[in-house]
Amino acid sequence: MWFGAAATTLLLTLLVAWAVLGYYRRELASAQDALQRYEDAIPVVQAFHASDAVICGGRICTNADPAGQQAGDRQQYRQARPRP
Repeated sequence: MWFGAAATTLLLTLLVAWAVLGYYRRELASAQDALQRYEDAIPVVQAFHASDAVICGGRICTNADPAGQQAGDRQQYRQARPRP
């Protein structure tokens, strides 16, 4: 009788520990995904901050540099001037 109660208690303890571990593993994976998204956004934010650009009407407006570097398959994009 005592052996059965001890085995049942151990089994329930292991089951709860397994469930808690699974929960924390999912939470950790979610936090790592969010951190990766933030780290991927850092270069974009740094480039926006370094450029003479503002948000206007839900879009980005820049003060384009005529002598700036060009990009795109048809060279249609031009580098913005640096912030003063």
